[in-house]
Amino acid sequence: MKHVITHNWYWYADKAWRINAKGKGIRTDILRQLLKQLITMFEFHRKVFMLRFDLHVFSYTDTNKDITNFNRRLFKRIKQRYKTPRIGFVWVREQEKAKKQHYHYVLLLDGSKVQHPHTIQEWIREIWGDIDGAFHWAGYHNINRKDENSIQAACYHASYLAKARGKGYRPPQTKDLGSSRLKKQDVKRVKVYED
Repeated sequence: MKHVITHNWYWYADKAWRINAKGKGIRTDILRQLLKQLITMFEFHRKVFMLRFDLHVFSYTDTNKDITNFNRRLFKRIKQRYKTPRIGFVWVREQEKAKKQHYHYVLLLDGSKVQHPHTIQEWIREIWGDIDGAFHWAGYHNINRKDENSIQAACYHASYLAKARGKGYRPPQTKDLGSSRLKKQDVKRVKVYED
């Protein structure tokens, strides 16, 4: 359900999370998916690397096929370079005053294997440039699961994806949200993104 809140804190999984609910508020369905993926990454890794970026298209499309293609190509490189079977992500599609959509994206990786975004940024620049557009870096976080301040700072930053404004301007069959589906029981059999 698409419920919108305007509070600065959100209670989820027995914890209060600091969020950026300025403006028109935050959609809780998107926020819950983001928090679920972050919490699941912490179940596997003591450190999580989070990269936030935006992807802009040069021309409007009715579908999110560009994002699907982008994910496939980027994840293949990440798995080959960092030897990690687990990639967490959340993206949202938005369209406001412009005649074409754009995407906000959060990428979650094993923070013991990835500490800096440079290589991944180069891949994003190349892959998204090949597909259809421009990009904007919105920052990254190296989060230790025992450091509550870094967890809350990352949550606040990532919660921007859940803002209510700009969502819903798309055909009915096209989604506003896409995410990984990492689950705790995947410990022994994580092959979520194997080709």
